[in-house]
Amino acid sequence: MESSFVKFLRKTTEYLTYLFVFILPWQIKLILRPGETAYSEISLYFCQALLIVIMFFFLWLRHKEKSLENEYRPLIYSLFSLVIFIFISIFAAPDTFLALYHYFVFLAGLSLFFIIRSGTSKLDYQESIFNKLSLIYSFLASILFQALLGIYQFFSQSAFAFKYLGLSAHYPGVLGTSVIETVNGRWLRAYGGMDHPNILGGVLALSLILAAYLLAKKKIISNTKQKLSSIFLFIFYFISLYALFFTFSRGAWLALGAGLFALLLIFIVNKDKWILSRFIALLFFSAILVCIAAAPYQDLLMVRVDAQTRLEQKSITEREAYIHEAKDVIRANPLTGVGAGNYTLALNQTEAKKAVWDYQPVHNVFLLLWAECGFFSLISFLIFFFYLLKNGRKEMFAWAIVATLLVIMMLDHWLISLPFGIILLFFLLGLI
Repeated sequence: MESSFVKFLRKTTEYLTYLFVFILPWQIKLILRPGETAYSEISLYFCQALLIVIMFFFLWLRHKEKSLENEYRPLIYSLFSLVIFIFISIFAAPDTFLALYHYFVFLAGLSLFFIIRSGTSKLDYQESIFNKLSLIYSFLASILFQALLGIYQFFSQSAFAFKYLGLSAHYPGVLGTSVIETVNGRWLRAYGGMDHPNILGGVLALSLILAAYLLAKKKIISNTKQKLSSIFLFIFYFISLYALFFTFSRGAWLALGAGLFALLLIFIVNKDKWILSRFIALLFFSAILVCIAAAPYQDLLMVRVDAQTRLEQKSITEREAYIHEAKDVIRANPLTGVGAGNYTLALNQTEAKKAVWDYQPVHNVFLLLWAECGFFSLISFLIFFFYLLKNGRKEMFAWAIVATLLVIMMLDHWLISLPFGIILLFFLLGLI
């Protein structure tokens, strides 16, 4: 029988983790060392500080309960290798403190991964510490506010600053703001509380996959709590889908499509006609909502789809240039990389001088990981991914989340270039 102190530890750890998941998407931070760009900045995020507290309580609780999860060994070995090789890359970094900072962010992400996996398992005849559904609902509730903020930003064509929530100001007339350029002027894309519309789009795509899965699998609604959760999921899904459109993030649209297709295949393979029919109905109403959202903004949609305007062509050309830059960096430092978080600094040192904002990470997580942390870090990460899916404790939505993640990882960099992305990545992997 649990002592009152152990019960206190369990409840404290549980509710602090729900709080952590809720505040994770908000960029509340204390800047310790300003940088010329977000990639060279060193900051202490509120969610990072809270994660340290949670880790302390979690380890204390596991010590009191005398129970630790025996993870599948290759999974442990691959993550241990990843930690070692990222640490080695620090010695090749132009900015050692920045590399150390990113190394500790990776450690925080890995710690969260094990907290989520271990905390949602039932060990030694004990109940799990966390309820996985509660973790997901906490995350979705936070993202709902991000979606509403993004919709407001698009319709008002302005994004106000609010430092206590980590919000920056964005206006379509200011150079450097992410906009769509048409013959009628510049249109601000939805940022939410993120650093870029593509990040908001990616987060919304991942959240929509979780919501779609939960909506489709609900069969019997027998009490008030289940009714409220269903209402929340419907509201969340359609508001977030609406907000995703206004990010005008082609990568996020493609990622959502890949995730929904993966869910469809999963439901077909499982041969549950009730769930499959609900999911197909959800796809039908999703298509109607997208058409309604797109109807007044067909010119903006066509600009993004055709990609023939000046800004769209510039974006495509830059992405191609980033890949060539990454190949050069990898060729010069194939084994150790240039140091965690040091990619743009390495470019600044080796290339002809450009404006500081022109130095951008390659828009591909795998190339960026190789360039920053070396070949063996990339191999360790891929092995971890492989064993997580092959032998891990998989939820039914695992392959849909992975499909969505892979598209984002192939087309963008923020999942390992920014602290928020690293923590979010390992949170989602912990859920599957």
